[in-house]
Amino acid sequence: MNFERYPSILHNRRERKPRFVNIFIFGFIVFLTLILILNIYNPSLVPSEFRLISLNKKVNILLLGCDEVFPNESEANGNALWKGRSDTIIVVNCNPFKNSINALNIPRDTRIRIPRHGIEKLNYLNSVLGPKLTKRHMENLLKVRIDHYVVINVRGLSRVIDELGGIEIDVPQRMQYTDRSANLYINLFPGKQILNGEQAVGFVRFRHDNLGDIGRIQRQQAFMRAVLTKLLDPVTFTKIPQIVSIYKKTILTDMRPKDILKIANFIRNVPPPNQNIVILPGEFGQQRNVSYWIPNQKEINKIIRKLFYDETKFFRYMKVDPKDIKVSVFNASHKDRGLATKIADILREYGYTILLIQDYESYLAKSRVYAQKANKEIALQVKYDIGNVGDILIGNMGPPEADVTILAGDDLANSKLKLHRKKK
Repeated sequence: MNFERYPSILHNRRERKPRFVNIFIFGFIVFLTLILILNIYNPSLVPSEFRLISLNKKVNILLLGCDEVFPNESEANGNALWKGRSDTIIVVNCNPFKNSINALNIPRDTRIRIPRHGIEKLNYLNSVLGPKLTKRHMENLLKVRIDHYVVINVRGLSRVIDELGGIEIDVPQRMQYTDRSANLYINLFPGKQILNGEQAVGFVRFRHDNLGDIGRIQRQQAFMRAVLTKLLDPVTFTKIPQIVSIYKKTILTDMRPKDILKIANFIRNVPPPNQNIVILPGEFGQQRNVSYWIPNQKEINKIIRKLFYDETKFFRYMKVDPKDIKVSVFNASHKDRGLATKIADILREYGYTILLIQDYESYLAKSRVYAQKANKEIALQVKYDIGNVGDILIGNMGPPEADVTILAGDDLANSKLKLHRKKK
């Protein structure tokens, strides 16, 4: 066929290939753009091999909050910044495959044995051995591999919070305390408010209530949840580079800046139901007139297997007899000041053991049911028996010996509380 006699046919055939290439290139650009957007805003939807600025494997991190304070800025330099005792000790498991964060709060007074030092409290470790050997001791205690460590001075924490524009926290009670030697001035009132860096540090360090160090850990958990909520704000992500630049002066870590960026981007996309924060299982005890938190190794192993190794399939749930479940109830409703007592009476009718009934100094619209020992099934059982109202949180609130704590809000006050199943 002589194509010169049919120029239109020749022209069309020459155009087909470039048009196909253009469509392919356009589709590839759209694909890359979509991958980039998902990497920033929802990395859990991205296959691990395409996660460019988010985690693509499990990571365990040891967080240490150092209490060393320097009156003069000139004194705050070198390794001395991170050689203080660790008031805050948290091991965080980041699981991109389950899109979850699992954190284990470890009381500073946890009893351990240090070679050539004898029996000591856990917070002493960092001041004598530093973060690397502290990480090794934590691995022995928890029977889990820890990939990285982060040590942050209270001054550094304050700067990071200020860089984020403050943190919104529901302060549960009046907090007032002054310690000039520690440069600590706390003066907070109950209620939801935005705390600046100095106020946030005071919130997480305050320990002068009935629960002492356990109460402080519970406030640290509330602070962690508030930070995670703050990270959900897209504006916050734009400040990550500035925060990373702060770490050279106030944060000691074995992670590279790009690793921090990946972890921060992952964390900010984890929804609240997948944020699990619990206290290291144990109990108060004394040795030679010194108070300690005595670890319960059997329960620690259960928690680690469930949260860090995701071995929930090995935990076959069986309905627990209510008489074996300990519950504490707080009234956070402004509509019914007798609500906690009413809830406790219903639970007693079912056979639950009530440890505490108490008013909460702040108010909530929506109730919370805390699974204190990562026992979500038991918390669901209790929630059902109070009318299936409220949100389930894996965390701690109230007495550490409680299995479940109810923070009763206005939604429970609006519901018709009554026995809805037959007692056995």
